[in-house]
Formats: sequence, structure tokens, C-alpha cells
Amino acid sequence: MLDSRVSKAHRGGNLVPRTKLTRHQLKEQDEITTSLQTFTELLVARKKEITTGVIALAVLVIAIFGWSYYSSRRNAAAQVQLSKAISIYNDTINIKSDKERYEKTIAEAQKTLDQYSSTTAASIARYYMALSQEGLGDTQKATQGLQETAQQADADVRAVAQFALGEIYKKHGETQKAIDTYKQLFDSGGYSASAVAFELAQLYEQNKQVDQAKEFYQKLVSDYPDSPFRPNADEALKRLGVVPPPPAATQKPS
Repeated sequence: MLDSRVSKAHRGGNLVPRTKLTRHQLKEQDEITTSLQTFTELLVARKKEITTGVIALAVLVIAIFGWSYYSSRRNAAAQVQLSKAISIYNDTINIKSDKERYEKTIAEAQKTLDQYSSTTAASIARYYMALSQEGLGDTQKATQGLQETAQQADADVRAVAQFALGEIYKKHGETQKAIDTYKQLFDSGGYSASAVAFELAQLYEQNKQVDQAKEFYQKLVSDYPDSPFRPNADEALKRLGVVPPPPAATQKPS
């Protein structure tokens, strides 16, 4: 009786007949089911590893942001400490004695080096220490400090240290060392090119290397016509019997 009703229902369209799957469809369904089971088993089996990986990633992200925050705070503190040394070095109004000013600068700069040795502020502190040591007559320490700064600091600080080092060599009559230092600085392009060119021209002239002196005076006049050293270069060229060349059409940064 039941079979008769089912058959009648099928014929009347009230029930959707069960579709018979082909062998190929059964195989595909079995592969999909197997893949899902395998993936689920993998997740369960590696749940601990996956969780550990997520935690490790979170820790890494926190560490990066934490270090960034710590580094910025540390650099800010280093700048504050460095500013004390620079202020003292430049304070010729309240500190009348140069000796006292240099000694206090060295003391404050040393604090920056001791507390923040890996920062840019430390390199600048070493530079001011060297200038103060030269002011106190300790040229050996000043030269060593500027050499270390030129080797270890970033490009901008390195260039300033090299220029100061050239000045010390020039001041103490070590002309060839001064020339070598300025020539290296001129070639690297890390400092005011017109200022370095003028220093080189003067040193070559003092060292009786007239051709080289003319070359750099002419370079200054032609390549950097708006340089504040231009009038001095014009006078030097006249002194050396050279007519200054007209300014170049394209002016280079001075």
C-alpha cells in the first residue's frame, strides 16, 4: 500500500525523485569529503603550533612597536643632553673664560657619550668634545676625536668633522694632511663645495702649487658664482695673473 502511494506521488510530481549519482560524481564527492576531513584533522593536529605561531607573531609586532617607541624616547633624551653641551660651548656671555667653557662642554658631551653611545647625538657630542679639546690645546685628542667621528658618524656629521679636521691640520702647519682631507671631502660632495674649494685653493697657493691653486679658484668662480668666497677667489686669480672666467650658465649648489 505504501509502495503504491509513493509511486502515485512520484507520478503526481508531489515528491522530487532521488537522483542516482554516476560513478564519476561519487568519486568527486568522495575526494572533496576526504580533502575536507584531512584539512580539519590537520588543523586539529597542528592547533598548538598554529596558536604558538600567532602568539609569536603578536609578540614580534609588539616588540617592533615597543622598540620604535623606546628608540624615539631615547633619541629625544639624547638630544636634550646634547643641547646642554652645545649651549655651553656657544655661551660666551655667561661663561667669560674659554677654559671653563671648554671644560664644561667636554663634561656635558661626555654624558651624552656615556648614556647614548649608539645615537647620532653621541657623534655630534664627540665633535664638540674635539673642538673643546683643541681649544684647550690638546690637539692630539682633538684630532683623534674628529677622526673617530669621521669614521663612525652618518654622512652629514662625518662631513662636518672632516672639515674641522682639515682646519686643525691647516692651523698646525700640516698642509699636505689638510689638502688630502679637503680633497677627499670635495670629491665626496658631503660639505659646501665652494667652501672646500676655497680652502683647497688657499692651501695649494700657500704650498707653492700654483697650477692646482688656479684650478680651484677658477672652479669656484665658474661653478659657484654666488658663493660668498667669490670676491676672494677673483682677487686671488688676479694676484696669480689669471683673468677670472665668466660664470657658467648652469650654477652648481655652493
